[in-house]
Amino acid sequence: MWYTNCKYRFLRRNPMKLEKRKKWNYPAIGFAIPCLGMLFVMAVSQYAPFGKYSMLYSDMYHQYYPFFVAFRNALREGRGLLYTWSVGLGMDYLGLIAYYLASPLNLLSVLVPERWLLGYFSLLVPIKLGLAGLFFSLFLKHIFHRNDLSVSVFGGFYGLCAWALGYQWNVMWLDTFALLPLVALGTVSLLKGKKVILYTVSLFFSIFANYYIGLFTCIFVFLLFFVYQICRWGGWKKFFCDLGRIALFSAIAIGMSAILTVPALTALGTTQSSVNKFPTSFRLNIAKEHTILGLLDAMRQVAGNMGGSLEPTFKEGLPNLYCGIVSVFLMFLFLLAKEVRLRDKICAVGLLLFFNVSFIIRQLDYIWHGFHFTNMIPYRFSFLYSFVVLYMAYRAWTLRRTFEPKRIVLAGVLAAAVLACSNQLTETVPLELFGKEWNIHLYFLYNLVFLVLYLLAMLVGNITETVPEGATPREIAKIRLEVRRQFLRARALLLGIMAVELTANLICFGLYFPGTGVSNYPKGTQKTASVIRYMKEREKNNLFFRAETTHSQTLNDGALNNYNGVSTFTSSANVNTTLFMQSLSFSAKNTYNRYLFEESSPVSNLFLGLKYMIERDGKDKTSTYFAEVNRFGETALLENQAYLPLGFLANSELADLEFTTTGNGFDFQNRLFTAATGVTEDVWHRIGSFRIYGDGVNVFEEDGQGCCKYDSTVDKGDLTYSFTAETDGFVCVQLDLPKRNEFYVSVNGEELYKEKISLQQMLAVKDVKAGDEITLRIVCPNGESSSTTVTAAVLDADVFNQGYQVLNASTWRLTKFRSTRLEGTIDCDRDGLLYTSIPQNGNWHVFVDGQETQTVKVGNCMTAVSLTEGTHTVRFVYRNPGFELGWKISAASAGVFALWIFMTRKDRKRGKSARKPAEN
Repeated sequence: MWYTNCKYRFLRRNPMKLEKRKKWNYPAIGFAIPCLGMLFVMAVSQYAPFGKYSMLYSDMYHQYYPFFVAFRNALREGRGLLYTWSVGLGMDYLGLIAYYLASPLNLLSVLVPERWLLGYFSLLVPIKLGLAGLFFSLFLKHIFHRNDLSVSVFGGFYGLCAWALGYQWNVMWLDTFALLPLVALGTVSLLKGKKVILYTVSLFFSIFANYYIGLFTCIFVFLLFFVYQICRWGGWKKFFCDLGRIALFSAIAIGMSAILTVPALTALGTTQSSVNKFPTSFRLNIAKEHTILGLLDAMRQVAGNMGGSLEPTFKEGLPNLYCGIVSVFLMFLFLLAKEVRLRDKICAVGLLLFFNVSFIIRQLDYIWHGFHFTNMIPYRFSFLYSFVVLYMAYRAWTLRRTFEPKRIVLAGVLAAAVLACSNQLTETVPLELFGKEWNIHLYFLYNLVFLVLYLLAMLVGNITETVPEGATPREIAKIRLEVRRQFLRARALLLGIMAVELTANLICFGLYFPGTGVSNYPKGTQKTASVIRYMKEREKNNLFFRAETTHSQTLNDGALNNYNGVSTFTSSANVNTTLFMQSLSFSAKNTYNRYLFEESSPVSNLFLGLKYMIERDGKDKTSTYFAEVNRFGETALLENQAYLPLGFLANSELADLEFTTTGNGFDFQNRLFTAATGVTEDVWHRIGSFRIYGDGVNVFEEDGQGCCKYDSTVDKGDLTYSFTAETDGFVCVQLDLPKRNEFYVSVNGEELYKEKISLQQMLAVKDVKAGDEITLRIVCPNGESSSTTVTAAVLDADVFNQGYQVLNASTWRLTKFRSTRLEGTIDCDRDGLLYTSIPQNGNWHVFVDGQETQTVKVGNCMTAVSLTEGTHTVRFVYRNPGFELGWKISAASAGVFALWIFMTRKDRKRGKSARKPAEN
């Protein structure tokens, strides 16, 4: 090689050193940058597995980790994966797995000891961000034929972009985010070289790991196809050949994932998302007014969010677009580069503008998110924007020696103009230095400093020296050597500044991200685990029962603590089950995709198959209807004294009862109890003797039925309801507190518990005597003006016991129980309706004495079947037609793909064999 004989030391290379240098694995460094960077933040912040805090944030705390725990338990215990009883009252498991749990990394959890499980789950975040950096580095390496440190650093910017850091707590999205560069690389390989394996496999895993984010990838592939055709036009024949090829192998990839996606789509038909409507009028996100001017202003705000030092959007806010100030700067150099064709620039800008308006125009936002409006966590496809920006930036990076100083300066000015579009440009943040608090223009200074540094470094790298006339070859070599050295110094300087920016970005994230304490997660820790073990041992001969906590910690305590529960919070929640629970006066709302059990009415418990409650606050929760049977420290196990199993015989009138989510819960439960039992007397009697008064709160209107309007005049003013029991009995209160106020429940001045709720809900108080005072004190912030409704009622023990004996006379005794197949017998003392607390999603089939029988839905939710007097064998079988269709599509698609690979390789071998004789 020319440089091995060069007399200048800088250009001489030791062959051994050169071999060592070639062994650097730069994509692996691309993995290490985001992975080790996030691990560093976790260690400094004492997040698990490094301390007592955790990255369990919001839904990660309430949903993702509990589901992860339940999935691991199901795998280790060999339970079926078609239906789960540990989430909510039971639901289709494949639909839940497809969205939350399909990552291949989750399978490794079976090897992890239980005490390390949270640590392993937490480590999935840096691992997946590292994979994103690795795959983006591979994308750059093969697209631009570069294999140096720059591909690693740009991989780091992708793995640590604002979308990744802001939404990292949605850990199930990160697999598909990480795989996007491989899908893009595979797309180019398919269109350019007709190589289909990488594209098909990467697209399959993208959709399989998370079909929701996989939808964004599919849309991006669609856009990328047309962009490629425009930029590399080869005629209509090639266009249609490429279109057919990418359509075929996209269909194969989607088909291979059908084993999960088809059941998931079927399950989605039963959720709240199925009732979303397409917006018909011109409506905008972000904008203050729904006009063209409003659209332009919103586009300004979106563009400005590409700046650094901003707090990522964790739940609500502007799109997460930051992927490096250097990327914004290089993006404009890409647009100013003479070496980049105009059509390439137009397509890149067109993509960014399309993404920009998609964030804003409601119709486009609706389509992007799967014909659905998101509940928080907006603009979930914004990582595609960052991907395009980083592609543009890296292409400019490869051309940086060609830019004249004036183009570099112009790019810097344009980048500054975009960064100045941010709403945070003039905002200050308080910072304490040297014992004094300073208001710092953090956004302005952060972006200005880095932009100036990049600008100067680029200018330094593009200084050229003129070769004087008559210069000798030796002098020319010296000049060229110095220019080369200057360029390499500038390259090192640029990469160094980029490393500093990546570090600063991680520091900002560490300061902004709140984290969560997990020293008592799950609540009660070992004491709760001991109580649950005792409960299961006590019921080892009982094939099925449900339990719940008196007051929840997460909204999926059953999944988290490994018992069959009632509560759940998941996008897979059956909307009819949610409405059923709302009718029973539990905290539930269909648009929130949640229903929550907390100690409530003995009447509603009859219809849930609830046998145990777990009290974890050390409170005495014993009552007429729950007896303490075990205690470990502050955690007690309470057994339901009015327990009804999974199925029991009720009156046929129950099938005709209209379940309603409006009106007073006590009134509905009276009608429910009568319909089920035939007992005509009311089981609940409203307490009519009550007072409403305020301390720092002005009550200015009452209706005499428990509703009042009020104004709070001081901070933490008290609005108090005081009820005087007229008879002995068990008391519950019905609450409608729309302002999510904290409240305290007391009896005769003794505080029982405090809560904070925002949904209408019925809560248990305790057994009381006639004359006892039940007090509910609501804490109101200063200036709050609202209305609230609180009612209380006493349970008539005689009426309740009479009805309970009717229902308990004929119960369904399970003889076989698997997740998808239940069988048992029932001795019916009369004709009636076998009610079961099994939510019907259309997939449960009931066989009575061997014959399939038509089912009815109680409350448009629970599965029931009519029976005649006598003994019957009743079998429930769960058949998911979506799964039966999906696995067949997956098998067929995988077979076609395998056959294509086999035939292609066979033809390739034939070609090689045919060439060898000719060569000989």
